[in-house]
Amino acid sequence: MKLPIIAPLAASILPIGSSALCLLPSDAKTLSTNFGKLISNYSNKLANETLTPNFVDHSESVNTLIDSGGSAPQALLGNTFSSRAQFETASAAQPAEPFTVKNMWYNCDTITVRWESDQTPEPVVGISVLHTKFTAQLQNPSLFQIDEVWAE
Repeated sequence: MKLPIIAPLAASILPIGSSALCLLPSDAKTLSTNFGKLISNYSNKLANETLTPNFVDHSESVNTLIDSGGSAPQALLGNTFSSRAQFETASAAQPAEPFTVKNMWYNCDTITVRWESDQTPEPVVGISVLHTKFTAQLQNPSLFQIDEVWAE
C-alpha cells in the first residue's frame, strides 16, 4: 500500500513553519519540461500526467489565433481551454510545434516559464505562468499538476 509514504513525503516538502505543500526543484523542472512537450510532442498520456482534469488556460493571443482560424468564434477575454478534455481535443488535432523552455522560475505553487517557438519567418517568444496543485498522483512524474495557465 502506497498511502503510508505520503505523510512522510509531504512533511519533507513542507517549508519550515508552513502547512502548505510546496514544489520541489525537481517538480518545477518536470512540470515546465512537460509543459513544453505538450506543445512540441503532444500526447494524451502526457496531458493526463501534467494537467488536472479541471485545467483552465487563459491566453488572449491564442484566442486571437483560434478566432482568426474561422472554425468557431473565440472570445478574446474568455478561457482558451476550460478543461483538460477540451485542451486534449484541440491539442491532438494540431501538428507538433517547435517549442523550447528558455528559463524557469518558481515559488511554492507557481512556475513561470520564458519560452521560444522557432516559427517561420520569425520566432515567437512568450511567458507563461503555471499554477500548480498538489494532487499526490503517485504514478505521475510529479506529485503536482498544472491546474491553470496564463500566457502571452
